[in-house]
Amino acid sequence: MLYRKTFEYRLFKIINVLFMALVVCGVMLPFLHLLAVSFSDSAANTSGKVHFVPIGWNLEAYKLIFRHPSILNGFWNAIVQTTVGTLISLFMMTICAYPLSKQIKGRKVFIWLIMVTMFFNGGLIPTYMLVKGLGLLDTLWAIVLPSCIMPYFLMIMINFFQSFPDNIEESALIDGLNPIQILFLIVLPLSKAILAAMSLFLVVMFWNNWFNSLIYLNTPEKYPIMLIVRNILEGANMVNSPLQGGAMKNLSTASLQAAAIMATTLPIFCTIPFVQKHFAKGVLLGAVKG
Repeated sequence: MLYRKTFEYRLFKIINVLFMALVVCGVMLPFLHLLAVSFSDSAANTSGKVHFVPIGWNLEAYKLIFRHPSILNGFWNAIVQTTVGTLISLFMMTICAYPLSKQIKGRKVFIWLIMVTMFFNGGLIPTYMLVKGLGLLDTLWAIVLPSCIMPYFLMIMINFFQSFPDNIEESALIDGLNPIQILFLIVLPLSKAILAAMSLFLVVMFWNNWFNSLIYLNTPEKYPIMLIVRNILEGANMVNSPLQGGAMKNLSTASLQAAAIMATTLPIFCTIPFVQKHFAKGVLLGAVKG
C-alpha cells in the first residue's frame, strides 16, 4: 500500500528541510567567513569588506603558519598529547567499565561514586597542588592523567557492556578463557562502534584542551598548537616577530588569526568522516541500556 502524501506530511517535510538548512548555515557560515578572511589581503580585512568570498588573494598567513617553528612544534606536541591521552583513556575506561557492567559486589557504590564526580570535583587549586606534589608539572602526564577517566564517557561504556550478549561470554568461559581474555579477545573486537565513538570524543577533547597546558606547562617548547593559537588570538605576538620580513606587508592580524583557526580545526574535520558511522551507532548503543 502506497503512503499517501497528505498536506500535513508535505508541510512537515518542507519545515524540516528549512530547519536543517538553517542549522547547516549556522554551522558553516562562520567557517566560510574565517576561510575568506584567511585568504584575503590586509586592506580588505582592515576595511571590513570580507564576508564569505576572499578579496585580494593572499597566502602569506598560511605560509607563515606552516613554516613558523613554534607552530610546527605545537602541532607535534598536540599530536603526542592527543594520541597518548586517547589511548590511555580508552584503556583505563575499558578496564573500569567492563567489571562495573557485571553484577559484582559493591557495584552500586562504585557507580554512585562515579556519578558524584560528574557534579562535584576538587577544583582547580587542589588539582594543581596534587599534580605539583606528584612532580608532574611541565610534563606530558600533567595533561593526560587528570583527564584519563571521564565519568560521562565511562557511564556510556558501562551501559554498552551491560547490553553485550551474555551467551557469548558464557560460551567463552566454557571454552576455558578467563575474564581478561574474554575482554580483549571477544568483547573488544565486537565493540568497535563504542570504541570509535569514545575515540572521537577523546580526540576532540585532548586536541582542544589548551587550558590544562596553560596551567601545568611552563616551557613554551611543550605548548600544544591550541595554546599557541590562543596566544595568537589574545595578543598576535607573531605579527611583530622578526620572521616575516617583507612577507608581512600584505598580512593582517585578522588573516593570521583566521588562518591559525582553520589550520588547527582541519585535522578534526579530516577525522570525522572515517568514524562517523561508528560514532552514531556507538552513541546510540551506549546511551540506552539493553
